[in-house]
Amino acid sequence: MFINPKENLQQNSNLILQTTIPRPIAWIVTQDENSLINIAPYSLFTPLSFNPPTIIISFRAKEDGSIKDTLRNIQQNRKCTICMVQRDDVDIMYQTSQELPSNQSEAKEFNIETHTIVEKYPPIINSSPIAYFCEFFQEIILEEKGTIPLILNIKRVFIDDKLIKNRESLSIDFNSVGHIMGNRYR
Repeated sequence: MFINPKENLQQNSNLILQTTIPRPIAWIVTQDENSLINIAPYSLFTPLSFNPPTIIISFRAKEDGSIKDTLRNIQQNRKCTICMVQRDDVDIMYQTSQELPSNQSEAKEFNIETHTIVEKYPPIINSSPIAYFCEFFQEIILEEKGTIPLILNIKRVFIDDKLIKNRESLSIDFNSVGHIMGNRYR
């Protein structure tokens, strides 16, 4: 069977999501112009390059067609903090996937504790043992509208000392949460 991805976008989306599994899930933490903290889980992200260290994230529109707060905040402030999700946070991570009004913070709504460890970047989620502090590099314009990929430069990485097995080789012991389909995780 051959599939023409341009003929059925929903079928194409389902196929890609079902065959690129598990996709790691991370919370992207951003702040708006009033420093309101936005926390949203994403699984459409992946490393793009190790030198320079970059990540690419694809943003889909909200259900009403508008851009997501996370994307808008990165476009405005040029920075975000990507916090890896661990097993104990799956339930709260799933709750943060709800679309809240732009003037509500997921941190407040779901009692997610955060703290700032790198000045001039959004805070990290306290329970997240790994965080990437990123700056906007480039927006990619796709032929089809509806998805906006961003390339982000990784400027700093935080790793909880408890995860480090060997400092010389920077070997860590971390099992990321992966998204399979719907609300199924691994």
